[in-house]
Amino acid sequence: MIKIKTYTIKNLILNKDILGTYITKFWNSIFKSIIKDNSKYLMILVKVQYSEEELGYRTLRHLRCINFEDKDIFIDYLVQRLNYLNDSYTSLSVSKIIYTYIIKDGVASGTHALLKQTDEPTTTWHKFNNMNLPITMNPFEYGQILATEKAIDTIKYIVKDNLNILNEIISNLEGTINNVRTLDASDLKWIDTKVSEGCFKREIGKSTIYFLDGIEVLRKQIIPSKPFRKINVDRYLQEKFITFDIETIRKDNKLIPFLICAYNGSKYIESYTDSRLNESLLFKKFLDQLLTFINKSRRLIIYAHNLSNFDWLFLLKHLIKYGEVKPLYFNGKLMSITIKLNVDGHEGKTLVFKDSYLLLPYSLRNLCDAFSIDSMKSYFPFNLTDINYTGVFPNIEFWSGITPMIHRLLKKEFGRRIWIFKLEAIKYCKLDCKSLYQILTIFNEEFYNKFKINAHSVLTAPAFSMKLFKTHFMPENSVYQINGLIESNIRKSYTGGAVDVYIPHNIKGPILDLKLKGQYKPLYYYDMNSLYPTAMALRLMPIGQPIWGDIRALEPNA
Repeated sequence: MIKIKTYTIKNLILNKDILGTYITKFWNSIFKSIIKDNSKYLMILVKVQYSEEELGYRTLRHLRCINFEDKDIFIDYLVQRLNYLNDSYTSLSVSKIIYTYIIKDGVASGTHALLKQTDEPTTTWHKFNNMNLPITMNPFEYGQILATEKAIDTIKYIVKDNLNILNEIISNLEGTINNVRTLDASDLKWIDTKVSEGCFKREIGKSTIYFLDGIEVLRKQIIPSKPFRKINVDRYLQEKFITFDIETIRKDNKLIPFLICAYNGSKYIESYTDSRLNESLLFKKFLDQLLTFINKSRRLIIYAHNLSNFDWLFLLKHLIKYGEVKPLYFNGKLMSITIKLNVDGHEGKTLVFKDSYLLLPYSLRNLCDAFSIDSMKSYFPFNLTDINYTGVFPNIEFWSGITPMIHRLLKKEFGRRIWIFKLEAIKYCKLDCKSLYQILTIFNEEFYNKFKINAHSVLTAPAFSMKLFKTHFMPENSVYQINGLIESNIRKSYTGGAVDVYIPHNIKGPILDLKLKGQYKPLYYYDMNSLYPTAMALRLMPIGQPIWGDIRALEPNA
């Protein structure tokens, strides 16, 4: 960032000795404190203020890059500048010496050659759209003044520059703002605004450029980007969807599907494997029945809970026979499967397979509790792999995830009936489909009634939150989409909460010291609860048209 150091002196006439004294003071108090192993250099500008305030300031020389060891040659450089100035330095006293500087990393190169340049400074130029533009706010430094016209609070200049281009410059009377445009085919326009002594900014096109004593120190540029648009509410409640579930057994260390069920709110379909566990036949029977649920609809949504991590492994390869399959992936994770059908009677119709877990990321059993579902999720002995089993209620070793107490209750509830694998598997699978259907129905109706948004229109909980925000809470043209390298760099800085533990043990002394075995120091655990939501609720979010540039030099509070 730009720093300023001011020394007040007792209205003295400026000469080499005084100049050398105050440069040495600056070197010892400021430069020496920041220099370490020649790892820093300064971009520095020296100005003086006359004792008679109406005479204002005078810049001794242009901005220069200076290493710590360049003090003496820098003094000579400034003293030689005195020889080019009029008698004001030798006849008028000064009250202040001001150093404007920027601390930079590394070592400045070529400083000796630059510090030997004692010729008078001329107007410098910068390129914009292949045009050379003067780095100055003084209309007289543009070129030849052809005409002037004074108004109540402005002065208009017509200036011909060294390229014979006419420029119109409209300045306020204080000379702190210039509105400039070229009077040629390019019709280029810009605004120059004084920021501080020796520093001004130029707003031109989509860029804002800051100049300090003729040198560009900062360029900010508007990033080409589009704002998120507000979304209209859904016109009607989308009620038609299907839930399905695939059941498997483990055989030869492989998961083999043996049953698929689906539910549309009123009817079930089921497909049970044959004695050879023919997977292709199982899915053909299921998909052929699924097509009967389409009827007149052109598009049908089908949910499986945990489709992205399980069901799609079996489903995807069998869908290919029915049409054009388009799986959607995000960061290597499957989000949905869309198939455009080409089978007889359903040409052009679309099936969309979604994962309800991405929308409601909890186990089906927990969701049944949370939504107070009547048809609660049941239990099944998945360790039993004989799909033709018929007999007594399976022993507890065939069940997983249940306690002996739950097993006894299930056995007691079942009674003395014959336990048939096929019938119980179908009952279990249908119940899962019905439970998920009821959960999604309640979830969708609750949000539609309150916000007029269908949950079926999105894939994930974050997407649902974003749609809610865009529909009801986002101001117009406030949040912009940032892409490319800038987006990538910003994303790298977002790492989430750091929860690493760096103390490997709490044994007193070296871990191998047997004398200290069993002697421990207390450990302390600290946690800040809900820091992210608190920050999001109480702190401002950066919004509006995004601007690129390292702005710390001129806006230290950024």
